Amino acid sequence: MDLKKLANLLLVLGILLLLAAVAWWADFYSPIMHDLNAPLSDALDCLYSNAGACSLASGITQLLGKTPYNPTLFLVGAGAFCAGLLLRLTIKSPA
Repeated sequence: MDLKKLANLLLVLGILLLLAAVAWWADFYSPIMHDLNAPLSDALDCLYSNAGACSLASGITQLLGKTPYNPTLFLVGAGAFCAGLLLRLTIKSPA
């Protein structure tokens, strides 16, 4: 596979995964933050981390039988995007 095509594939895959992660995060945390009368932006740390209150929210929803948000999707998307970007920046274009 051509390196430029691989870089483009990683960029597109990373963007799609990041968009999916943000949509899942917003869908999961919007009702929780609404019930707490807090803005969704207060849960921004939960987009990329599952520590502290994020872990508590995930644990409680698992006990209730619901699927909690998992930041792994965001981290994989960010990794794919960064890898594609770095690859694109290091590829020498033909003169």
